[in-house]
Amino acid sequence: MIMTATSINTKELFASLDETWIELLELISITKRDAINTVPYRDSWTAAQLATHVTKSNKAIAQGMAMDGNPAERSPDAGEPNIKKIFLDFETKFKSPEFIVPEERIYDKDDVLKILKSSIDRLKEMRNKVNLAEIIALPIFGEVTKLELLYFVLYHTQRHIHQLKKIRRGLKMMRVEE
Repeated sequence: MIMTATSINTKELFASLDETWIELLELISITKRDAINTVPYRDSWTAAQLATHVTKSNKAIAQGMAMDGNPAERSPDAGEPNIKKIFLDFETKFKSPEFIVPEERIYDKDDVLKILKSSIDRLKEMRNKVNLAEIIALPIFGEVTKLELLYFVLYHTQRHIHQLKKIRRGLKMMRVEE
């Protein structure tokens, strides 16, 4: 059976996305301007780099969602449990694809927040505009529905909120963020 976007209940997913985005923006907002570019421990990104990574990822997902797709001949959320399992396993470390790796530089906190919020607003716009039951092919994901892309955004962002909290704890231990 081919599903359409109107047959997918997205209320809970959209609410979870909204709550997750609010939490991420709040954590970046409360990070001190002096601390946002500080590396808190070895092999860590800064809070600004983390936000930039999420922004780049959001922009790439929005591009994917704008692509023409085909009707999915499977449940449009079939991949969700695996995406959740992968991204919410905080013990496993991943290497980001090069195109979403943040640059090593000094970031302006206001710019970081503005661009991150803009990427979130674009995803909010796209989620209401596209057929989430469509399937597309992306190099990183293979065949994926647009609904599964939103689940990716949710779990990817939650993963980085977990990482950002760890970064903030590291900054507090360094007495940079109190």
